[in-house]
Amino acid sequence: MDVLNPIYTEKAACQDCYKCVRQCSVKAIRVENGRAAVVKDLCVLCGHCVEVCPVEAKKVRSDLGRARKLIASGKRVIASLAPSFASEFPGIDLDRMTAALTRLGFWAVSETAWGADLVARAVAQQLQTAPQGAILVSSACPTVVDYITKYRPAFADRITSLASPLMAQARELHGLYGDDCAIVFIGPCISKKQEADEHSQDIAVAIDFEDLRTWFTEEKIMLPLIQPNSEARLIPERAGKGALYPVDGGMIAAIKSWNVPAQVKFMSFSGIEEIERALDELEEALDQGELQEPLFLELLACPGGCVNGPRTKKRTGTIRKRLSVLEYGQNRLAGMVAQSLTDTATVLYQQWTTKPVAPGPCSEQELAEALRRTGKYSREDELNCGGCGYDTCRDFARAMLAGKAEPDMCVSYMRKLAQKKANGLIRAIPSGVVIVDARLTIVECNQNFARILGDEALQLWEAKPGLEGAALEKLLPFYRYFQDVLDGAEAIDRDIRFNNRILHATIFGIERGAYAGGVFQD
Repeated sequence: MDVLNPIYTEKAACQDCYKCVRQCSVKAIRVENGRAAVVKDLCVLCGHCVEVCPVEAKKVRSDLGRARKLIASGKRVIASLAPSFASEFPGIDLDRMTAALTRLGFWAVSETAWGADLVARAVAQQLQTAPQGAILVSSACPTVVDYITKYRPAFADRITSLASPLMAQARELHGLYGDDCAIVFIGPCISKKQEADEHSQDIAVAIDFEDLRTWFTEEKIMLPLIQPNSEARLIPERAGKGALYPVDGGMIAAIKSWNVPAQVKFMSFSGIEEIERALDELEEALDQGELQEPLFLELLACPGGCVNGPRTKKRTGTIRKRLSVLEYGQNRLAGMVAQSLTDTATVLYQQWTTKPVAPGPCSEQELAEALRRTGKYSREDELNCGGCGYDTCRDFARAMLAGKAEPDMCVSYMRKLAQKKANGLIRAIPSGVVIVDARLTIVECNQNFARILGDEALQLWEAKPGLEGAALEKLLPFYRYFQDVLDGAEAIDRDIRFNNRILHATIFGIERGAYAGGVFQD
């Protein structure tokens, strides 16, 4: 396993069900030797594969040990607390959470929402001077930024040239408290781990809410019993408008609280598939010149926003989560005085570069050759059943050509192949062979079995090879042996007198209560 990646596969646990392939919006899964692994360069770390894996073979790298080590080092360690903690730990207000984190050894706590305030103000400033028809895409969600720069590079230059709220906060905190302090992010997001990996000079470690729960448990900290205390530091000040960022539309609400020109339009989309559709439509609108006013797009990878991040508890519904954050944010907004816009600080600037990963085009000949590897020789053979995890057989063929898929992922092909192998063995074996179902109806038999039954059965077999659908009890007087093994009895191995000959019969169950087989030697 590659535990350096934020998401990795426990290969021994993977059951080759291909559910992660089906559910991955960007198809960043490679199947090798029947095991599904995440392709780091293709992955956008939305975490959906972790959520849907039925055997929990997809794992998230835990950085709890690194966070503990930082605390033990004696450094001034600052916790950057995501505002979605309000929905993750309902009933625990900021003062109590700050006290609890101080008990863990953090020197101070700072709200990531404070960084969101900085970014919201900077976005509003950019919108003040946005030309007609301009499109600004939010840079708050690292998964969305990764998705656009990899899979929709045409929109990369429309991402606001601003750091994410976490990055903005971390840089400001280092400026205020010195480069020797360490920032540890705590939130619901897996992609923040990669953000910390890529900007380790700003963010030392990113842990998730599951890690935090583990930490509290190990330190025997019970949140409901924690009381605020004067030793707990909240720096540099309480956040305001940015507290709404975890819910879709919250970013827009924070930006609108500044003096934004009335002609600016705002739209919010969440979930990778919804974002993909929105960008498709936006591309068409741009081609047709339909956009006149400036447009700001709030894009969040998790449906409903960060409150539904991959490392949040799932037993609480979205409505309750949203209510928790809205209440938390509204309390912050109440009584706040709008400030005039100032120049965007240098620490907020961030340039985004494209890193397209789309595979090169495949020729029709290459596709045809790949399809033939799964027994598809014409369009009629392309069932597009989706069992492999891809929407169409041709998408699957492209994945094979890209080295991300194997022929045996095709369910229909493997079923046909297994049937051909079984039929070949049944035909070639010199003994009489028969397979029956739970009703003792023949599913398949070979010619040698029909020959053992006699001339009449042989004539029937020649008219209908396999005798499929024939009633066994009308052909064999000892059919009850088949019923016995169907009911769970051990395999029967004995000599039986039949039609003036001695047959050595082996009768066995294939699937209890469903199928049984018999082999007869004259």
